[in-house]
Formats: sequence, structure tokens, C-alpha cells
Amino acid sequence: MKKIKKYIVLSFALTLLLLFTAGCGKKSEPALYQQYVKSLIAMNYLGATSDYIAATGATATDANSIYEGNISYLTNNILSYYNLQIDNAPEVRDLYEELAKKVYSKINYTVSPAYKYGSVYLVDVTISPIDLFNQAAPRVKSYIESFNNDVAAGKYNDYELSAYESEFATGLSAILSEECDSMTYAEPITLTVEIVEEDDTFYLRDRDFLNIDAAMINTTITSLPKEEE
Repeated sequence: MKKIKKYIVLSFALTLLLLFTAGCGKKSEPALYQQYVKSLIAMNYLGATSDYIAATGATATDANSIYEGNISYLTNNILSYYNLQIDNAPEVRDLYEELAKKVYSKINYTVSPAYKYGSVYLVDVTISPIDLFNQAAPRVKSYIESFNNDVAAGKYNDYELSAYESEFATGLSAILSEECDSMTYAEPITLTVEIVEEDDTFYLRDRDFLNIDAAMINTTITSLPKEEE
């Protein structure tokens, strides 16, 4: 008899690749600062690299690597969050990488024009955090209950463990992908980031972009069922 699936709540923390944040431009052109912040967000989450390349001089290979790396990190976090064991199922991982791209395609944000505060330039970024994991929780709970019933009834008795795990993960990915089509968002958050001017260049500190990243997806899950005893 296969072990019945349990709904396990794990920590969900996004990890970014080291960002290429140095941007080149004249410090007397603050309009570039707003565009620069926009380009960082678009490159990291949407894979839109042209503005970032123009602002920083990065190569297309470098910019694409950052985007693909962030997709991989989000994929790993989703797999870990739902305790999915699919190391022997690359085709299922592909489903979750496509899901990660779909999740990031739904980011909801605005970047305001740069403004001077004392001797520094600041940019306000307003983000409505993606709330997919709260949104999908009721359907996920029902799916797990149904899957558990099938397990108890012996449906998967002849499955290899890897096929059993893949079956579960594939069904879950379909639910999450469908929920993405009608994405909901948590309350907007406004973050203020500083443009660091240095010699003839400007850039955003990694810590400021990590704060932006942390706000993109709501990781405070309030509607998940407790783990079974």
C-alpha cells in the first residue's frame, strides 16, 4: 500500500541569483533611474532583457541567465513547498518551470518617476503581491483528499514510487496553472529604493532589489489546512 499523501506546510522563501545591478548613465538624467528599475524587474521576472541590456551594458547571455536562474529558483521553491519528489521525472519538472514562468508573468507593479530627497534620488515601487498559494489552497486541499481516497482504494498499488509521485505532481501543477489564469493579489505594498550614484554610473543595491523580490509573491499563507497527524 502506498503512503497516503499529506498536506505539509513548508517554509517558502525565494532566492535570487546575484544580480548584475550596475547601470551606466549620466547622473543628471533622473528619468533614466525610473527606467533602470523597470528594466531590472522586467528582466528578472518577465525575461524582457532589452532595456536592461541597454541600461547596463550586460550581454544577452548574462541577462537571459539571470532570468532562467530565477525561474529555476522559483520552480525549486514550489516543489519544496508542496513536498514534491520528482527527481526522476524531468518532464514533470518542465511543467513546474512553465508554471513558474506563468506565475512571474502575472506580477503586478508600478514604478514611479525618480525624485530627489536631500542628496539622493529615490524611486517608489508599488507591488500587489501574487497571492496564488492562498488562492489555490481550497482546490489543492480537495485534490489531496481525492488523491488520498484513491490511494486508500488501491488505485496506485501497482505504481512505482516515481510514477506515483509524478501522477500527484502533474495533477497539482494543472490546478496551480489554472488558478494563475485568474490570479488574485494581496494588498499593495510601496517600497522606496535608492539609486546609488558613483562616479559616472548609477545602480541599485542588492538589498533593495531583494526587498522588491520579497514583495512580489505573498508567502504568508493564511488558508492552508494543517498537516495530518
